[in-house]
Order: sequence, then C-alpha cells, then structure tokens
Amino acid sequence: MTREHDRRQFIKVAGSAGVLGLTGLAGCSGDGGDGGSDGGDGGSDGGSDGSDGGSTGDGGSGESNVLRLGGSMSLSGDNADLGQLYKDAYELTIQRINESGGVEAGDGNTYELEMVLRDDGTDASASKSIYQELIDRENIDYLLGPYSSTVTLPASAVAAQNGKPMVEGGGASPEIFSQGNEWIFGLLPTANKYAKSYIDMCLAQDSAPESIAILAEDGTFSQSTAEGARNKISNTDLELVVDETFPSDTSDLSTNLGKVREQGADILLLCAHQKHNIILANQMESQNVNVDAAMGTVGSLNESFKNEVGPNGDYMYGPSSWAVNANFDDPVFGNTQNFVSAIEENYDYTPDYHSAAAEGVILTFMNAFQQVDELGPTPVRNQIRNSDFSSVYGNVAFDDSGVIDKNMLVYQWQPDPGLQITYPENVAQSDPLYPMPDWSER
Repeated sequence: MTREHDRRQFIKVAGSAGVLGLTGLAGCSGDGGDGGSDGGDGGSDGGSDGSDGGSTGDGGSGESNVLRLGGSMSLSGDNADLGQLYKDAYELTIQRINESGGVEAGDGNTYELEMVLRDDGTDASASKSIYQELIDRENIDYLLGPYSSTVTLPASAVAAQNGKPMVEGGGASPEIFSQGNEWIFGLLPTANKYAKSYIDMCLAQDSAPESIAILAEDGTFSQSTAEGARNKISNTDLELVVDETFPSDTSDLSTNLGKVREQGADILLLCAHQKHNIILANQMESQNVNVDAAMGTVGSLNESFKNEVGPNGDYMYGPSSWAVNANFDDPVFGNTQNFVSAIEENYDYTPDYHSAAAEGVILTFMNAFQQVDELGPTPVRNQIRNSDFSSVYGNVAFDDSGVIDKNMLVYQWQPDPGLQITYPENVAQSDPLYPMPDWSER
C-alpha cells in the first residue's frame, strides 16, 4: 500500500481552510459529553452530567457508533517535520483498528474511530483556539495533544477547563504535569530527564570529560531540559563552563559556539529542536568547533535532520524514549517490528520515538474505551489513570501526575553503520565513538 493510497483513503476536507478530518472509515458523530465536574465549566457545548458521553451520536450525518478523537498538530511551521510523524502514526493506527472491526467498548457496543486533526502552525494561541472549537463546535470529547511543550501547556489548560481527557506524546516539560491538571496524560519522559543518560554515558568513558557547555533555546521544553541537566551536573565533577540561552527564532548560533570554543568545553549539550540541531551541526563545522561529544535533545535523530546536514551530523548524539529494534507486544500491529515495517511501507521512512509515542496515544484511548462500562470524558479519564498495557512503545502506565515513567536511551549517528544505540550498555548496539574526531580529521 502506498502513501498516496493511504492519503486518499484517510483525508477529507472538514469545513474550513487548513482543516483535515482523518478517518479510517467513513462516519461522523457527536453529542456533547459529561463535561467533567472537576475539570471546569465544561465549555459552551460540553454538556452536563448525565449525557451519553458524547462523540458517539450521529452528528446529523446518519452515522452512529463512531468515537471521535480531535486535536491540533504542527503540520506547518518550525516543527512540521516532527508533527508529520505524529499524523502518520495516528492515521495508520486508526486505519488498522477500523479495518480489524473497530473498538469493542466496555459498554457492549462496537465503534469505529474517527480523527479530526487541525494544523496549529506550531503556534500556542492557534492551538488553544483549535481545541476550544473542537469542543464547542465539533463536540469532541477525547483530545489528542499537540506537539512541543510550549504548545501543549496552554492546550492542556483548555482540556482541564472543559473537562475533556487529553493524551499527548509531544510535550515533555515538567510544568505541564505540575499544575494539578487531572485531565492531561503524557507519553514522553519529562524534559528534565532528557540529558541525564547522555551525561552518564560521557562520564563512563575512559577519557571522561571535565567540562560541559549548555546552549538552550528559550522555549518551555528546552529550558526544562537545561534545568534538568544543570541539576545532574551539580551532582558530578563536571564544570559547567558555558550556559547560554538563545531566542527560538534565531538562525545563527555562531556567537554561542564561539563561547564553547573559547572556554574549551569537553562536551556540548544543545537543548533545542530540529531547526537548531541543523544550525549547530553546520556551524560547528564552519567554525571548527571541536568537542568530544555533542548532543541535540530533539530532532537530531530524524532522517530529515541527517539528510539536511549530511556528514556534519556524523558523531552527533540524541536521546530517545524508544528503540526501533525493540519488539513489544501490541494489540493492533502485533508487535513493534510489524509497526516499524508498516510505517516504512506506507510512508517511506523509519519511525522514531515520536511515531511510537503517537501509536501509544491512540492505544491509550482505545484501551480506556474497552475497559469502561459507560463512555464519557470522566469515566474514560479515570480509566486512563489506571492504564497498564503493552504497545509498540512499550508498557503504558501513568504516575499520579499523569506522566509515563521512562528513561531515555542515547543514540549516535555513526558513519558506518548509521544510527546506533550507544547507551545504556545493556541495550547498546554499538560502543559510542568517543571522543568525536576533530573536523580537521574527518
């Protein structure tokens, strides 16, 4: 099956420009939900307690037994490459569920899944408006979170205010889960964990580093990542010799990299997204900035990153909450490797942890629908709290704050054989190529 075939099957125009409704099978629906008595006023169309839980009516179309999932995603803007990974995994997972007969819910009925996914342009204000409109006008009760912590944090507040469960695989700032919000669930380890394994890996090398530089963009996620790294560093013998913040819209890191070179930092941590990883790799080469190790926290493992920077991306590290060579049991694809093959066959790229987390988002809702006796935002939210199931992403269970408990793996782009897990040792595919060769030696 080709990607174009999938797109013809899945995509339909849903009313306004730039809006896509994605579904594995035809159908639409939507009574209002119960609104969630402890989540706020329920929104203008959130319904009142005692409704049927919403998203299962005919929505005026004559179709019934459809559960609708809705959300915003970065399908344009700075994070569009990553947003596409979520969209692809969402729609493929929904297709497989519907082709297998749909969801046999705990209320005794079988439902198809439908998704309404709108482009937020990687803009927090646009995302908030989209979620409110999905709730008020589309009668969506079950929310798929957006990408990036800066967008997810305000979007999660909309979910809480309207009493709608939101499951997300794209926001990792601890701030999202420290607001007392009982309606948000996240499948990424929190950002403060992203750099810890990288630092541990470097310190485990024979020629362990003595100093480190941190360059962090000024977004919510990246600042949380940097703070977690600082806390980790404070418990080691590493000296933090550069600690710089730069604006998210910058296209030039030369001044920051000049400080890294001047201070002679042994290792470098870039707390940023793919755009700045590309800038870093190219400007490290052009400015002859040599370090023993360099890691970018988000986007440095994507094929689109490596295609953009070419050999300049060799030896770069990146964290991941998932290993593409894992093989967890999964109720939709059978196991992880079947999912990997399906993504490769349908979309012509190898999935990364964003893709696997997206599949886990859909399965979190599916599992909750299967377990509850009565559908509706509040019972589904309560069931999500008790999640404990296997997916292509691994085991999915949430702590009291709503975040999954996972540690990060460390990957490295090696000239041959390519992207390799290098830490921790018990799952490593290859030893880290440490220290990185100087640019003059490449």
